[in-house]
Amino acid sequence: MKILIVLFGLLAWISCHDESDDINEQVYEVDATWTNMLATDGCSWHFTIISPDSTITFLPSEASRAKIEKELGKIEDYYSFTPVHLKYSLTGAKGTVQCGWGRTATYDEIKVIEIHKK
Repeated sequence: MKILIVLFGLLAWISCHDESDDINEQVYEVDATWTNMLATDGCSWHFTIISPDSTITFLPSEASRAKIEKELGKIEDYYSFTPVHLKYSLTGAKGTVQCGWGRTATYDEIKVIEIHKK
């Protein structure tokens, strides 16, 4: 009988214990720049995050574009640097963006949870 109780207790603990490493569950909050340098042979709209060690570039998911336009206005310029405060999560997908000289670049895609102009 004791073995049965211990076994059921263990099963209950395992079913309630959540160690999901789902990439979408982690939310990051950073200062970033919503950037478009297509007019100077850079890349079209993307987020740039500058840290002391590196510069990271992300592309917003298609679902995030409406949220960005609502907060920052319609995306029309071909050269722009807008400082923002960004709350996001990784989608696990890659996105492609148009760059100068007919190139494209591939970056990690993010889901924008919140964005505010600084």
